[in-house]
Amino acid sequence: MSHVPHDVPATVEADSQTIPFIDQAHHSETAAPAVTSNYIPLAQRTSDQLQANADELRRMAATATTEDIMRALLTLANRYAALAAERQTPPQQTAQQSAR
Repeated sequence: MSHVPHDVPATVEADSQTIPFIDQAHHSETAAPAVTSNYIPLAQRTSDQLQANADELRRMAATATTEDIMRALLTLANRYAALAAERQTPPQQTAQQSAR
């Protein structure tokens, strides 16, 4: 039984069955994005880089097509902004605040 609806032409069905598979050896959830060759892990990003990511996510949220997408993008933006603010705080102040 085919996963293609009955009203789809046979040529489309044939084409959908010839789509190549992703090579799993070169693609995983932990791998750096293939599009960006200069990927920087979050732990190594500066406060300014994290804030720039937060700003970009907020711009994306402003143009989101659904409320769910907007909420998800804003959640990520807030997390990036919080991490950026945490990185701006000197480590000595962070230790004093946690001791309180």
